[in-house]
Amino acid sequence: MWLSKRVMADRDAEDPATLGTVSIGGKNPAVVTDAEKRQAKVISPGGYCWNPAATDCVLVVKGNELYVAGMPQEGTKGLRAGEVMLFSKGASVKVTNDGKILLNGDVYVQGDLYVNGQKMEVP
Repeated sequence: MWLSKRVMADRDAEDPATLGTVSIGGKNPAVVTDAEKRQAKVISPGGYCWNPAATDCVLVVKGNELYVAGMPQEGTKGLRAGEVMLFSKGASVKVTNDGKILLNGDVYVQGDLYVNGQKMEVP
C-alpha cells in the first residue's frame, strides 16, 4: 500500500509527457507510467506503421489540451509486435522480426547493386 501511495506522491501532475514501458504489445497495447493504461492509442508519423512490443520504451503524451503532430494508426497492417513498416499509397517497406525486408511496389536502383557483398552487373 505504501508503495502505491509513494508512486502517486512522486508524480508530477504538470508533466504532459513521460516515458513509459509497454507491458502488453500488439494491436491493443498497454503502457506503464505511474500506472498501467490499457488500450493505448499508437501515434506515428504519416506513412509509418509501428506495432509496439512488450518492454519497448515509448513516449506517453497526456492531457486534453496538448497537440501532437502525428497520424493515428488505423490497424497494424498485419505487423507482429516489434515489426515496422514504411508506406505510401503505392508502395511499402516492411521490416520483420525474422530478419526479412519485404518490398512492395516497383523497385528502382540508382547506383551499384550488391548482393551478399558481390557487385551485380545490371544491364
